[in-house]
Amino acid sequence: MTREAPFSRESLYAVGDLHGCLESLQQLLAQLPGRPQLIFLGDLVNRGPQSLETLRFVKKLEESGRAQCLLGNHDLHLLCVAAGHARPHGRDTIAPILEAADCGALIDWLRRQHLALYREDALFVHAGVHPDWSLEQALGLAREAEEQLSGPGWKDYLRDMYGDTQWSEGLAGAARMRAILNAFTRIRFIDRRTKELNFSVREGLAQAPASLEPWFEQQDRKLRGELIVFGHWSMLGLMMKPRLIAVDTGCLWGGTLSAVRMSDRRLFTVRSPLWRKPGGA
Repeated sequence: MTREAPFSRESLYAVGDLHGCLESLQQLLAQLPGRPQLIFLGDLVNRGPQSLETLRFVKKLEESGRAQCLLGNHDLHLLCVAAGHARPHGRDTIAPILEAADCGALIDWLRRQHLALYREDALFVHAGVHPDWSLEQALGLAREAEEQLSGPGWKDYLRDMYGDTQWSEGLAGAARMRAILNAFTRIRFIDRRTKELNFSVREGLAQAPASLEPWFEQQDRKLRGELIVFGHWSMLGLMMKPRLIAVDTGCLWGGTLSAVRMSDRRLFTVRSPLWRKPGGA
């Protein structure tokens, strides 16, 4: 596993989904005062113009002790393709990574990153947390999956990654893996009636069907007292509430790349080019 960096709230920043937008990241980092300590909220790569260069850049930041990284659904997709269990999609930009001379080192580094981090009284995740999970359970399940991904059997672990499996306590094997990864990296909405996670609707809150509610508004969720910081949901955009911070502001879609300083919630942004038309995961 990657080492735990001695982060402090005063210099700690949460950075939204990169999607291979290296130029935007470099411009954003130039704005941050002092020696910032960064938590990247996942989706480091894919769909944007410089996935390979972005992965190399972020890897150096992490290895220097300046950053920690979460795995997003696009990062897991890259790992699954590298493991031989999937093919790139039509709009993917991960081919340069897979063809690079240092591909093996990059993949080995990426699979040792995190699904959840608890720092300075905040829980950092890519997409969200299953409403049935306590903080202790969420961190335990994250560690469970991380150990598999960082171990020698990681390729076998990801063999059956794709699928909309719902979480339940009795799950085992591939179904358990899918449910854990789905909750941390794909969650957006929950069905109000069935309480099942919905993985197909990607719109913002105003456009979603009335039968769905965002995971963070589920009244019975166990983690209502913890500050949760997440990305993933570009159609949701920036959100700052007492116990929620959402930081995916759509750099891939011609929006901005954003970083939030955790000590005072100051927002830093840079405008990004339109690399893809809005929509998609």
